[in-house]
Amino acid sequence: MSRSVLNLTRAVPLREWPAVLASLMVASVVEIGLRTLRLPRLARSLGVPLSLGESGPMPPGGYLKLSPRSLLRMRASARVMRHWPFGDTCLRNALVTGQRLRRLDPILRVGVAKDHGVVRAHAWLEISGVSLDPGAPSVFSLLQPMPQASEAAS
Repeated sequence: MSRSVLNLTRAVPLREWPAVLASLMVASVVEIGLRTLRLPRLARSLGVPLSLGESGPMPPGGYLKLSPRSLLRMRASARVMRHWPFGDTCLRNALVTGQRLRRLDPILRVGVAKDHGVVRAHAWLEISGVSLDPGAPSVFSLLQPMPQASEAAS
């Protein structure tokens, strides 16, 4: 067993174990899915549809109040992904957390930014128009859908 997985078992309160184990199972499914499925299909199957194009209107105040259960699931996902042996990329984090919060109808967003000549990509979640990664929408431009063949020809 790897050292990072052993670190996962330290200091996890007993009441959080079910959420941690669920996140661990989802992370395993996500890892297999990233290697075998296209992103839109994987995201949709996890209950976190990929949304390309414009972001929806931000609700007044841009504030999202999450239940204690949702916060526990977010914490558990973060704990698992911090120790994930295949890396804790933003895409993996968003997919795992999104699946755990799927009852809140999260949307997966992917954006790009150019930083000193280097193109960077980032993935984050939005729930009810509010980003769970507040800095992402201001730094990254959302990916746009590819025009269909008939649109591109005209």
